[in-house]
Amino acid sequence: MDIDTGSGSGGAGFAHPLLAWLADVGAGIDAAIECPTLSLPLGEYERALRQIAVYEAKLASLRLCLTRQAELNEVRKLTGAANTAGWVQQVTRMGRREASVSVRLAKALDQTIRATGEALSGGEISLGQAQVIERAIRRLPNDVDTEVKAEAEAFLLDSAQALDTDDLDKAGKHLYEVIAPEDAERRIGKQLEEQERRARENRTLSFGPVRDGMGTIFMRLDVPTLAILQALLDPLARPRPTGPDGPDLRSSERRQADAFAALLNQAQAAVDAPTRGSIRPRITVTISYKDLVTRLGYATLNSVLTDSGPTHLKVKTQAGACGSCGAGDWARNAIDGDGSRGGSGGQALIGYRITGPPLSATLVRQLACDAEIIPVVLGGDGAVFDLGRGTRLFTSSQRHALAERDGYYCHFPGCRRPEKWTEAHHINHWVDGGATDLDNGVLLCQHHHTTIHTQGWTVRMGPGGHPEYLPPPWVDPYQNPIRPDDTTLIRR
Repeated sequence: MDIDTGSGSGGAGFAHPLLAWLADVGAGIDAAIECPTLSLPLGEYERALRQIAVYEAKLASLRLCLTRQAELNEVRKLTGAANTAGWVQQVTRMGRREASVSVRLAKALDQTIRATGEALSGGEISLGQAQVIERAIRRLPNDVDTEVKAEAEAFLLDSAQALDTDDLDKAGKHLYEVIAPEDAERRIGKQLEEQERRARENRTLSFGPVRDGMGTIFMRLDVPTLAILQALLDPLARPRPTGPDGPDLRSSERRQADAFAALLNQAQAAVDAPTRGSIRPRITVTISYKDLVTRLGYATLNSVLTDSGPTHLKVKTQAGACGSCGAGDWARNAIDGDGSRGGSGGQALIGYRITGPPLSATLVRQLACDAEIIPVVLGGDGAVFDLGRGTRLFTSSQRHALAERDGYYCHFPGCRRPEKWTEAHHINHWVDGGATDLDNGVLLCQHHHTTIHTQGWTVRMGPGGHPEYLPPPWVDPYQNPIRPDDTTLIRR
């Protein structure tokens, strides 16, 4: 930025001493910039840097003094700026916030923290430290005496000799606790009470749209609630021990999400879970019997997480097909927006479709093992074929017996997740005729329950009345049974 030392409004050839001095300083700075630094002895780098910092502080002091004088003289009117900060922004190309802070600091150095201004002009503190001191003094309560504010300023100036800007800012935030500890405790207590009250009133939770099988929760929680949630998630989010299914490669965010899902499962299964109309929390999925057995189709989740799908489906049937066509025919037949399509065949109304997110048949089978999920199984004509089974879920007594038999933890080899974090799995699924009894059950954590249903692992009742596990061929080509209570090795 060039400095004009020519004639000004004061008369031809006149140059104010300040402008003449600035011209000399500018020339000196230009010479210093052009001077090569490679030849500077290594031992002199610190001295040069300290000297530059002192000059920067002094120049900043001069700029702030000029800014304050420009405000008092309303120089902004010469350019039509709305205020002094706007004028400073025009002249120096500062950002709006930086210019406002500069004007406010200039005023404070002239009125309320003059000792800080003197320290800045003497190069004893940096511009950043001066800004921290101004901010700390401004944060003090309005009814604090002038003498107390002066003591606070002196404390910060003394601390600035040993603290950098960051540490000085921390000291400034606790300034009132230092100069008036008893009153500060009372004030801080009241401030916290009001802050906590507002936080409780402003707690929010909302659900975003469901797309591609994923939904979003937006939460803003007060600190105590958030702390409780973190404390509950922490033990559930620990990495799983390395076992036959390999190490735990989940990210911390994934482990937290899995822990939240496990926490919800525990809350839903709790004896004192919240009820509505004496009914424990549960959800319903609608699926055809054929899809549920073959695991090739999908179900619809009945919940508030609705999508934009139609409530009724009109499907073009194949030529000669009757109203009792299977669910597999539903998927094979094309659906138009209005339920129509050209070609042979008739139109069939396939019952009522709940407008909710879709779930795979495999996931429905897993959820139906040990969760408050009611599978509404439809026949080929869309009518309700089965509404769950009264004895589908393991009772608490049965879960206790399973834990006594296999140990109070997840039974999958190498896993030691506590029994309270597990789900009861039907070895022979209830859809396939499996009974809900001890010889057909095993306790598995959510991860290993999913592994059994989706990763090719098989669990069966082994000798001695304890379950054993058959790994998929890509884990063990020989598929040797693995028992948690022995040292069976996987041969490669």
